[in-house]
Amino acid sequence: MNKRNILLAVAITLIFASIMLFSNASSDNKASASTTKHKYYTSISIEDGDSLWSIAEKYAAPESGSYSDFISEVKQINDLHGDQIEYGCSIVIPQYK
Repeated sequence: MNKRNILLAVAITLIFASIMLFSNASSDNKASASTTKHKYYTSISIEDGDSLWSIAEKYAAPESGSYSDFISEVKQINDLHGDQIEYGCSIVIPQYK
């Protein structure tokens, strides 16, 4: 092969590799965008034996942060000043979809 054919082969290879690299990056961005979750709020009824901690264990999503973060947000949303919740009452909790 002469120099010209070698250079042409290298150029084609580099172009092909660039296309593959950028198409992979583009599909990764689309995948992460489609996994973005939206926060919403829902009401739950307090069952016998429930605590803020047990509710956090049941309902907290990874997006909520730690269980403590989830509990702090629940307390703020519901204007709770302590950790006590009462059976039969309802509270609002954050959720992700």
